[in-house]
Amino acid sequence: MSWIQENKFTAALAGVTAVGSIALISLAMGKGDDIASAQAKLKKALRNEKSIQSVQPFPNRENLEQKQSTVNDYEKGASDLQRQFAAYRPKAEEVEDFASDKFSAIVSSYRNRLNKKFKKNEVELPDQCVYGFETYANKFPRFEATGELSYQIKAMEWLFAKLASNEPEALLNVVRAKFDLESAPVSAGKAKKGKKGKNVKAVVKEPAYYVMPLELSFRSDEKGLSNFLEDIANTDKYPFVIRSIRIQNERMTPPTQGDAKFESAAPAAGANDAFGFAADFLIDDDGAEGDGAAAAEDAGAPVPAAADVPMVGSDSDDTHLLKPVLGDEKVNVFLKLDLILLNQSFVLTLDELEELEELEEKAKIEQSSSAS
Repeated sequence: MSWIQENKFTAALAGVTAVGSIALISLAMGKGDDIASAQAKLKKALRNEKSIQSVQPFPNRENLEQKQSTVNDYEKGASDLQRQFAAYRPKAEEVEDFASDKFSAIVSSYRNRLNKKFKKNEVELPDQCVYGFETYANKFPRFEATGELSYQIKAMEWLFAKLASNEPEALLNVVRAKFDLESAPVSAGKAKKGKKGKNVKAVVKEPAYYVMPLELSFRSDEKGLSNFLEDIANTDKYPFVIRSIRIQNERMTPPTQGDAKFESAAPAAGANDAFGFAADFLIDDDGAEGDGAAAAEDAGAPVPAAADVPMVGSDSDDTHLLKPVLGDEKVNVFLKLDLILLNQSFVLTLDELEELEELEEKAKIEQSSSAS
């Protein structure tokens, strides 16, 4: 007979004990996993609490008004920024596409108007200059780009008109790089598979703005360059961004004394003395020195004013030499600019902003009235 048959109670007790031990071990392991998961959640909650506590001001009821004021300031700043961008957004009709064959006539008129402005101020121009639109002098653009090109040609005419008004000596070169829409339509992306395996039409991704690069070089004096840059910076119609600028003196040697141009002052009436001594000391008929002013009154001649006496600088004073020279040097200027065209779909007009602000104000009034 086996031991189990002889010790049935002991064998049964041992079996129950083994099964219970296995069950307890499994339960303990499961609870251990739960504890580890709970500890991970606790650590995450503590990190979130610490992050919230670091916020200034701390989000509680006492700091609610301060937080609301901060949010209102942020909202006002965003609204002001929208309003500034809206001022640069062209009207819909200004970027409306039109027949491509009409653009050549627009380029021709653009060229003739600028030629008149530059030739009026005797500005030297490059041969066959079309001011960046040489490509379309005898070629049609893509229909989808005609509206944007029309906006660009107006902006560039404004830019070159400002340059001509500052009377540069020469316009050396103009390079207008093509923007994306000129070369190809906006990418629509690839069609994706839907949940049921069918092709889903991809959404057309339009940019928030178009960048229209432009490079130009010209020769001017310092004053004309300064005024031209101020015109670009202060415009409220065409958002030109200066990416880089290089200014180089036309001559690599410093000015000499021969470059100075002095204005000859008119001599005082009846005065032949270059140093002005005769006006203060006059010789009487008997050879004695007398008072200059009294003698002038006796002779009926006018006494020269102090302002009429020419200033004579010392040997160490070179101001009288620097003034007629500095600022008259010619400089060669290279400018790299971008014209920014805001997309109609992304920027609200001023009228749309005002309408949106009115709706937000009404919503705030309704919210405050319902809360009270």
